[in-house]
Amino acid sequence: MRADGRNEPNGDFELIRFTRLLWFGVGVALVLLPALPIPAWVGAEDRGPVWAPNVAAWAIGLFVVVTGGLLAGRMATRLELPKGARLRIPPLAIVGALALTLTAAALYVMWGVFAGNPHLVDEIAQLFHARALAAGRLAAPVPEPAEAFLLMNTLVAGDGWMSQYPPGQTVLLAVGLLLRAEWLVNPLLGGIGTILIYLMGRGLYGPKTGMVAAFLWAASAWVMFMSGTYISHVGATILALASWTAVFAPKHPGRWHFLAAGLALAAAGATRPLDGVAALAPLIGWMVVRKRWRSLGWIALGGAPISLLVGYMNWQLFGNPFTFGFTALYGDAVGLGFHTDPWGEPFNLSVALSNLVVGVRRLHIYLYEWPIPALLPLAVWALLDRHRRPSDLIVALGVIAAPFLYFFYWHSGFFLGPRFFFASVPFLVLGTARAWRWGMSNSRRRSTAFVRLDAATAFAAFAVLVWGWIGILPARIDIYRTGLSSFKLHPERELRAAGVDRALVIIPESWGSRMVTALWAMGAPIGLVEQAYRGVDHCDLDGFVRDMRRAELTGEQVTEQLRLMVAGITAAAPRVAGAPDPTLRLRPRERLPDRCRIELDRDLRGFALYSTVGWRNEIGLSSGIVFARDLYERNGALLDRYPGWAVWRYAPPEDRPNASPVLTQLREEGAFPAPAQR
Repeated sequence: MRADGRNEPNGDFELIRFTRLLWFGVGVALVLLPALPIPAWVGAEDRGPVWAPNVAAWAIGLFVVVTGGLLAGRMATRLELPKGARLRIPPLAIVGALALTLTAAALYVMWGVFAGNPHLVDEIAQLFHARALAAGRLAAPVPEPAEAFLLMNTLVAGDGWMSQYPPGQTVLLAVGLLLRAEWLVNPLLGGIGTILIYLMGRGLYGPKTGMVAAFLWAASAWVMFMSGTYISHVGATILALASWTAVFAPKHPGRWHFLAAGLALAAAGATRPLDGVAALAPLIGWMVVRKRWRSLGWIALGGAPISLLVGYMNWQLFGNPFTFGFTALYGDAVGLGFHTDPWGEPFNLSVALSNLVVGVRRLHIYLYEWPIPALLPLAVWALLDRHRRPSDLIVALGVIAAPFLYFFYWHSGFFLGPRFFFASVPFLVLGTARAWRWGMSNSRRRSTAFVRLDAATAFAAFAVLVWGWIGILPARIDIYRTGLSSFKLHPERELRAAGVDRALVIIPESWGSRMVTALWAMGAPIGLVEQAYRGVDHCDLDGFVRDMRRAELTGEQVTEQLRLMVAGITAAAPRVAGAPDPTLRLRPRERLPDRCRIELDRDLRGFALYSTVGWRNEIGLSSGIVFARDLYERNGALLDRYPGWAVWRYAPPEDRPNASPVLTQLREEGAFPAPAQR
């Protein structure tokens, strides 16, 4: 029997027992995994959050919440609660209000916290590619000179320049750009997710559980922050949520529901392929519970148009319908399984386990920003509740599918939280809703004359929420608002406010960044370039770049020479403590060559980040305000491309190299002499 009184297909005893064991395993994992030590010899660069202070804070939080709850439960036995008519509000009205609230909160994050700018290279690359799609092109024209314009996580293939990512989120952002509201895409998706969560929860457990789940989704700090960005995880998760809702929400789903589910599932896969695979697991669980295997054919048929379209785009861009951009860029090193990762580091079982431990820790911290571990209620329910429904199998599969798949992925993926686990959030909030309702139901049955446990539980839940919103969340907002300040600037607005509608703005980047970009422009694979950058002395690498440029070698020849250089690394050159660029590597030497001293002096005068504004360029780089990387003594080709244009420099003041970049005019509109090089 479902929570709303309707009959639900009864699984056999083996299915229920398996579901019970599965949830017990989830509970054990949520409790024990965060407690595992991460040994120093693992080799993973991402060590995760500082754990001990969080544990200490949660111990205090638990003590205060439990004590306060018991006191409230004791006081409730002495109070005669008034009885009266309940205010009945249509559930969809409440859910709609929650959706609008989350969208508004995400818009505040987008503009009030992140200043409307992307803060991750993934977002930057996808926004750049979205501009090409919005202009009616599958890819942007190849930039010239390339090293003045190339961006991280983009690649040049054939006669086009594109991002490495599948097209799903890029298409959504392109629609936003066409409407001049790309900043609205993810906030709106986050709000839509609230409604979908309610419908899915109502279909699986009934309206009350669905309502609690919708509330928890809308109240999740991590959902709010992620929805205030351009990140693709939001699009993939909401599309997957749409596919689940199409099947789980109706009492008797038919072929049109399955076709819609397949369409949404394929769109999720076209946004993040691994998330799309993970999204299939709850649907398979539903088929097991309902014994409706034929629905899989309709789901596949519904997803066929999107799959064919993605295959066509891959064929046009990379010459193979099954090749995505990240495979074209990195090769097999980007795939699943234990191997050497694209940066040349070993990805083995120890690293995978440490990534999982760090991910679960981060879920406990970032999901809700509560004074208690975020998944503690879910873990308690998973460990203690012996009564299981077939629907619980579906939710369990949704919780574990993404972490299981990403266990075999080489990158840990931190951004505002463990972003690779964001695909599990709909089922985490649904499971937590089940936990809260189970807790309230048990506390009602076990209340005594001495203490009302239902009142104690309700007060504890209320205290956790309010404490999180008032005492913890504002501090996190302040961290995000004040951090990465260089990502929040808008030089294009400053220029337009000054009446400048056409200009070339050159941006000095660090010595290391310019070396890396130069090697990309020569055709060297990005993974190999990163391996060289992490191991080779940067003065030697600078000499290599200059030699390759003078020799005018092909991309294949440069790659072969760089492979030989990387193969000769016996020990990585040490990082230079206190250098303006913390990634700078130089081996001890009596005297730094003049060419390297010049480059180091440039870093000491200050540099900025080109990528934070480079995505704003008009796709043909021929009109409006064009941002370009400063090539210093080799700026001639860049300046020749923009004869008569005003030229500005965007960099920190030389007397304050750590200050925010400022605009300085180097050449007026209509003037042709090249500005002096620095």
